[in-house]
Amino acid sequence: MNYCKILNRVLPDNIQCVAWSPVSDEFSSRFDCKSRSYKYYFPKGRLNVELMRDASRKLVGSHDFRNLCKMDVGNGVTEFVRNITAITIAPLKSSDPEDEYTMYVIKIQANAFLWHQIRCILGVLLLVAQGKEQPSIVDQLLDITKHPRKPEYGMASEVPLNLFYCEYGDTKWQYDKETVRQVLEKLQSCWTFTAIKQNMIRDMIDSLMTETSMDNTQCFSENLLQGVRQKNYIPLLKRKTCLSLEEKMRSCKRGKKMVLLSINGDK
Repeated sequence: MNYCKILNRVLPDNIQCVAWSPVSDEFSSRFDCKSRSYKYYFPKGRLNVELMRDASRKLVGSHDFRNLCKMDVGNGVTEFVRNITAITIAPLKSSDPEDEYTMYVIKIQANAFLWHQIRCILGVLLLVAQGKEQPSIVDQLLDITKHPRKPEYGMASEVPLNLFYCEYGDTKWQYDKETVRQVLEKLQSCWTFTAIKQNMIRDMIDSLMTETSMDNTQCFSENLLQGVRQKNYIPLLKRKTCLSLEEKMRSCKRGKKMVLLSINGDK
């Protein structure tokens, strides 16, 4: 049975199945996943990619990432150690000559991730690449003994983030060539109109910059960082901080007690 074809008939164009695999009744797509790989795309602009790489290498290994995620204590998450197995940062197309518009991709692989972990990591890495923070900021944020409270900073935009690959042990993927062809046609159609729009905008930018002798390529990475832009940059470790894990847990417990008291009071 062509499961992918059946599913794709009722799925939107931006969600498509390309393969399926027989699994046991006990299989869990979440808990049986051996590793996950995310990709995050960004234009080079005037970013110092080498500094970004230096900072990213410090993330590899098993660390407590509570300062590089959004702590979801309300849903019972109190363990923030995760093992990042690999990080690479490279041009999307290494054969093309580089300029400010060169698209880069960072690939991060781990056994599991925390809530908004990738976006928080990119928020910090972009600050490093802009020269606003040193690569050593990663070491400091991973040192939860010295820095138990996360400084307030904006996450990177969710738009360039893509859950690119999930690895499952002994799965045997079944592909149907006709289904793959149809999915490729949809992707190529999407690419066609997106690429046209991209080049129309690029042409307008180049024309306006030439006509006015202005250069504003620095703003590329700024567009990826959420939050209010600071007129005078405040280093991360000098900013206001969020509650620590222990403080959040105590606050969460108090909130639950208040809810229980309210329910009992209604009775």
